Amino acid sequence: MGLSHLKHLADEARARGSSGEGSADAAELAYLAGLAKGSDVRLIAEIGFNAGFSSYTFLEANPDVHVYSFDLGEHDYVHLAKDYIDGMFPGRHTLILGDSTQTVPEFCASGQVPRFDLVFIDGGHSYEVAKADLHNMKGLADSNTVLVFDDLVPWRFWGEGPTRVWQEALQDRYVDQTLLIKDGEITATIAPPGKRCWAVGRYRFE
Repeated sequence: MGLSHLKHLADEARARGSSGEGSADAAELAYLAGLAKGSDVRLIAEIGFNAGFSSYTFLEANPDVHVYSFDLGEHDYVHLAKDYIDGMFPGRHTLILGDSTQTVPEFCASGQVPRFDLVFIDGGHSYEVAKADLHNMKGLADSNTVLVFDDLVPWRFWGEGPTRVWQEALQDRYVDQTLLIKDGEITATIAPPGKRCWAVGRYRFE
């Protein structure tokens, strides 16, 4: 059960011809679980629900957490994963379907939006979408919100856009980076080889 069941649901959907993307990375999920376990963490927002791996990890790590996920919802297993997570963690997960470049601003404009303790961005890989996601999620954050930005692997085609977005955000002083992690280990630079690389930081509010 747990993550293995979510993987099984995704694999079955792909076997039936459903398109799919993304995978569970043990090192990254372990890191995310550690963040979620923080005593002051109650609200987590993420872009990129996909097969539900990160959502499940957050919810399992901390019984007091509520997770809001924004996802395009284009894969069949998204709905299967959502049903499973609702069964495991009733009332603690909210899935908002649609284009995150539109749904996140709409959510921010809906009024009385809480400030989230943790924001995880693992969404679209194009430069334009990754940039919009990084900027739009600031509306859910304050100076104490921990920001995790994924897919900083420019040696892979799908990592080029997110990496450029993050590097520009640092140059523009839009964010502050506190850690850079590759395959579970702290690193100084974004450089190959590596399967997964993500940054940890905070939005700047001036």
